[in-house]
Amino acid sequence: MTFTLETRGLTKRFGRGSNAQTAVADVSLHLKPGEVYALLGPNGAGKSTTLKMLCGMLRPSGGEILFDGRPWCREDLYATGSLIEEPPLYPNLTARENLRVRTTLLGLPERRIDEVLSIVDLANTGTKRAGRFSLGMKQRLGIALALLAHPRLLVLDEPTNGLDPLGIEELRDLIRSFAAQGITVLVSSHILSEVQQMADSVGIITRGRLAYENRLHTGENLEQLFMDVCRRSRDQVRAGGERHGEHV
Repeated sequence: MTFTLETRGLTKRFGRGSNAQTAVADVSLHLKPGEVYALLGPNGAGKSTTLKMLCGMLRPSGGEILFDGRPWCREDLYATGSLIEEPPLYPNLTARENLRVRTTLLGLPERRIDEVLSIVDLANTGTKRAGRFSLGMKQRLGIALALLAHPRLLVLDEPTNGLDPLGIEELRDLIRSFAAQGITVLVSSHILSEVQQMADSVGIITRGRLAYENRLHTGENLEQLFMDVCRRSRDQVRAGGERHGEHV
C-alpha cells in the first residue's frame, strides 16, 4: 500500500554535543489515504515537534518523510494544509480578506474563498474583523486557510483547544467530512472522548518515541488504551534505570 504520509525513523534533536536533547526518536508513522489519524501523547511527549517536522517548520535530525510513497520535498507543502498552534490570522482583516491574502500568494482563483468559507460555515461574517471572532470562529477560519489549496493532507494540532462542547462537536463533524472527501487528516488532541468518535487510526507517542500504532476498533476503550501504553512506557524506563543503577 502507498501511504499518503509515512515516516521512517524520524528523529529530532535540539542543541549540539553533550548538550543535545532528543525530542523525537525513531518515529515511524503510517497514514492511509482518506483516514483520520490521531497522534496522542502526554504533554512534552514530542507530538508538536513531530507535526512541525511534517509541515516543514522544523528540519529533522534523522530519518525520512515520504509523501505518496516518495521522499518528501518542499513542493509537498502545497499539498499539505496545516493549523499548528494559533491560526495565522490578520486581526484587522475580515475572514474574506484574510483568505484573499493567501489566494494572492498562492495564485489561486478567488472563487475558492467562497468555497472554503461555506465549508467552515463562515460565509456570513461580512465586515466583522477576525480579531473580534470567537475562538471557535478563529479556529474555523484557520482551517479555511489550510483548505484553500485543495490539500491531500491536513495537519491539525489541538484544533479543539478552548472550544465549547457545541464547537467541538461541529469541528469533529467537519474533520470527518474531510476524510469522506478523500483528504487524509492528522490530528493531535488531548480530548480522548472526541478522538474516539473521530479517528480511524491512533498513534501514541511517549518520551519522544512511538509506543503504539494501530487501527481504532469499534468499542475499543481509547482512554484505557492510552493509559496502559503510557504506564507501560514509564515502567520500561524505570526498569531500565534500575538495571543501570540509576534513580528515575
